Amino acid sequence: MYAEVWLEEATRQFDRDWTYLIPPALADQIKPGCLVEVPFARRKQPVRGYVYRIVAKPPADLGETELRSISGLVNPRPLVTPELLELAREMRRRYFCSRGRAIRTMVPYVVTTVGDKKELAARLTDPDCVVEMLAEDEFRSLGHVRVAEFLLVQESAALSEIEQACQVSYSVLNYLQKKGILTFFSQITRRELSAAPELELNEQEIVLTEEQVDAVDSISAALTAVQPGQLQEFLLQGVTGSGKTEVYLQAAERVLKQGKTVLILVPEIALTPLMVARVSARFDQKAAILHSRLTPAERYETWQRILSGEKKIVVGARSAIFAPLTNLGLIVVDEEQDQSYKSETMPRYQALDMARIRSLLVGAVLVLGSATPAVETSYRVREGRSTRLLLSKRVGEAGMAQVGIVDLRAERAAGHKHLFSRPLIRALQETFERSEQAMLLINRRGFANSVYCCDCGASVECPNCDIALTTHKNPWQSGKEHLICHYCGKIFPLPEFCAECHGTDLDTIGAGTQQAETLFRELFPAASAIRMDLDTTSGRYSHQEILSAFARHEYDCLIGTQMIAKGHDFHNVTLVGILSADQMLAQSNYRAGEHTFQLLTQAAGRAGRGDLPGQVIIQTAQPDDQIIRAAAGQDYENFFDHELAFRSRAGYPPFGHLGLIILSGRSEAAVKEQLNNLYDYLCRRIARYPGSFASLELLPGQRAPLSRLRGRYRFRLIAKSPSKEAITLLLRTADDFRKKPGVATILDINPYSML
Repeated sequence: MYAEVWLEEATRQFDRDWTYLIPPALADQIKPGCLVEVPFARRKQPVRGYVYRIVAKPPADLGETELRSISGLVNPRPLVTPELLELAREMRRRYFCSRGRAIRTMVPYVVTTVGDKKELAARLTDPDCVVEMLAEDEFRSLGHVRVAEFLLVQESAALSEIEQACQVSYSVLNYLQKKGILTFFSQITRRELSAAPELELNEQEIVLTEEQVDAVDSISAALTAVQPGQLQEFLLQGVTGSGKTEVYLQAAERVLKQGKTVLILVPEIALTPLMVARVSARFDQKAAILHSRLTPAERYETWQRILSGEKKIVVGARSAIFAPLTNLGLIVVDEEQDQSYKSETMPRYQALDMARIRSLLVGAVLVLGSATPAVETSYRVREGRSTRLLLSKRVGEAGMAQVGIVDLRAERAAGHKHLFSRPLIRALQETFERSEQAMLLINRRGFANSVYCCDCGASVECPNCDIALTTHKNPWQSGKEHLICHYCGKIFPLPEFCAECHGTDLDTIGAGTQQAETLFRELFPAASAIRMDLDTTSGRYSHQEILSAFARHEYDCLIGTQMIAKGHDFHNVTLVGILSADQMLAQSNYRAGEHTFQLLTQAAGRAGRGDLPGQVIIQTAQPDDQIIRAAAGQDYENFFDHELAFRSRAGYPPFGHLGLIILSGRSEAAVKEQLNNLYDYLCRRIARYPGSFASLELLPGQRAPLSRLRGRYRFRLIAKSPSKEAITLLLRTADDFRKKPGVATILDINPYSML
């Protein structure tokens, strides 16, 4: 017998089916999806690859004497299912990666290292000394601060766990070890899953509304009718609080009774605890969780239990779309409009597209849920490629929250220039007097957006990124301020003078979550508030701990970024304040209006979800903007018609497609030279094959809006075309263009960020 193998580290030029003989000793063990070691070229050591399929005959152009044998089997059983192998082939076609790279994206690295009983871990050499260093602001990197704070809480952890939890590389840990701050040691790999803090759920009697019953019945009917090769897609569009999650769970229950499995995606880790708690409460031990905060041991054990069929339901964030479930019957993508479903690293896959392909491959029903669907998704409904299931009313007696708009221009004209408007201050006072809770959204973390010079107007920028630094308060130093770059993570002290004109009159502009928290405590000393943003949720269970404490009414107010706006269900929250809606509109992206409408609508949906009426206050200096008006009125159809007309005129998705090519490198001259050469090459190809690139427009190269990040200069090319195939062909042509040492290339179709 023979095995067709995909090399794990193959470049796209060597990405093909390589045929090897199966040794008799391994004949009964090697199956599709197995990770094996094979000899390749003239390399002394074997390389790793995945078995794609087993065949009885070698290719016609190869004689048996020319074939080499598989050297060994890395894992005792397959690591991916045949379905995921087919998904890897599709990822290669769509996202310009090799099949081996696609599988590496699917399979957590720890899963391929089974058998390792020990792993390297770290602890603080002297915790008291580290506390002093934090208080004296001696760390000069945000990564170093995160590691120090994490180990002050955890005491010790595996290096891989620290890297994941703190979002740092091994080089950061190695540096701290060499400085004597960390001590490395070897520890036994844990095999048992540790239990996360339980999230308390509101007890309620489940009585489905008529709309919910119709939705569950429609999904159930499709479950029995759909076949492999068919795509049965539903858009479950329901206002916030209309009971979409209960529809998911009811449909999942019927799928399990058929002996099939269920996959539920949520957009980000902050939403996972709530969904997992509901799924676990309903289905006991059948549910598994997959997300980036799992330790290597937990990830390994979870993957194995899914592969073995022990876990029938998987809940997780974007990468959970690759969970190795077999006999899949239902895929749910909750908050399908969320941009976190798009990967920003290679391969730049869209989890929603992967969900459609998986559903098509196995004949599973796909349910996309949202109160504010993406424009492209609603357009699919209009074209008849998806079926809308509508939940137009909230569950419960309170109904939708009342939304009011505060004109910040009028507030300033009246002499009130506070971050909190007078109507919001009164509403917060009344809410706390009734022993009810509030949530405040400001979609920017830190204390102030930037520091600028009052004399010349220059802002203080990161020397590595050409980006304005954000002011943060150091909690270890009695709130003393320092500057952080949100792109490279470097920390800088506040300057004493302007680098441009040497003036000493420096001030801050804008506000973030830290400033909102500080001002809240000044205004409401008797009330308590807790902040939830990227800075307060670096720990493994930080999200659950914050949300659980707020649910227990240990705090009166939850202040945070967009992670507080979606998926949460607090019945005592009766007031939501949106401090600066204008920040969201001021994005350099054609999706800015859509993102603003979605975030405002989702945030407004957190108020009045129980029996108490809710109130929402939107603060803005643009009260007549159509997007803000539509969000205040919860009027999705008005927004959709307006946005669709704009997209049609501009040729943006769903009417056209964009291709983005980013070139970056340490040498600005080298990047510009490669940009010009690539642009000329693509223009020649377009002129030579006009039929393949019909109606495609390639814009001349220019600096990227974020022109330098982490010391690398960045330039971009943008292409537009009504044909996605033409864009794909153009980017594939760019990928085949000769590479220049020191210049990296990023290719993306319909990117969420053009920066």
